[in-house]
Amino acid sequence: MTAITAAGLAAAPVVAAAPGTALGGNGTPARVIVLGDSLSDTGNAGRFSNGRIWVETVAKELGAELKPSERGGTNYAVGGARLYGGVHSLRRQADQYLAGLAGGRVPEGALHIVYGGGNDLLAAPLAPNINVLVRDAIASLRSILEDLAARGAGDVLVPNLPNVGLAPYVRMLGPQVGALALGLTQDYNRSLSRMLDEVEGRHPGMRIHRLDVFQLAVQVMDDPARAGYRDVISPCPQQAKQACEGYLFWDGLHPTALAHEQLAGAALEALERGTGAGRRAAAR
Repeated sequence: MTAITAAGLAAAPVVAAAPGTALGGNGTPARVIVLGDSLSDTGNAGRFSNGRIWVETVAKELGAELKPSERGGTNYAVGGARLYGGVHSLRRQADQYLAGLAGGRVPEGALHIVYGGGNDLLAAPLAPNINVLVRDAIASLRSILEDLAARGAGDVLVPNLPNVGLAPYVRMLGPQVGALALGLTQDYNRSLSRMLDEVEGRHPGMRIHRLDVFQLAVQVMDDPARAGYRDVISPCPQQAKQACEGYLFWDGLHPTALAHEQLAGAALEALERGTGAGRRAAAR
């Protein structure tokens, strides 16, 4: 099962950041390391949109090269990955990345992007015990952040989840599943916010930049036209770039290139804010 889309992104412009300044160390080019699922996968398991993925735009604006780990790069994201469980989980991605660190320390000035959880929640309809899904996902993410902090990570971007019930695939399962998806999303985001507070308290040297994707989704669903969309319910009829103009969803779960561009813009604004609102996205 592939990752849930960052449904509903406000029309946030891409904010350019000077290469090697905000996140690079001592004037060196910034490095971007990505742990994630299909929302951030740029080729390890495939590409799940009709254009550029949001992490590619973030890396480009920071002056960093970002290639799939399968090709020797620093993007470890794999389509279908969960935070907890599975051969390609974000926990296993982190283990692979950490095992290859020179001297056991993360690169100076690196930005780590850790974004998952959607697939954990999408498993709910078939899970034997849905009560542990959020708990296990948050525990796995906590362990990743703790390990990054222990290896000297400074800047870490951790977005929350949009309402997973907004995706066309989930809508097709009926209103009861949609209500379950919303409840799990809210539970996850509240738990995430509390956990990030605790990790920041334990590791003051780690700057956790938060991105409130849930609220971005609310804004777009409230006024799609303002965000540049004419259809936020259906997947685009043909998965080609021009055919998806005006669509939020590329397929039943994943966003179009426009949505990725807007997510990248919001992420860059969160990084620019630094210790401001970008680190304190409200729990939803």
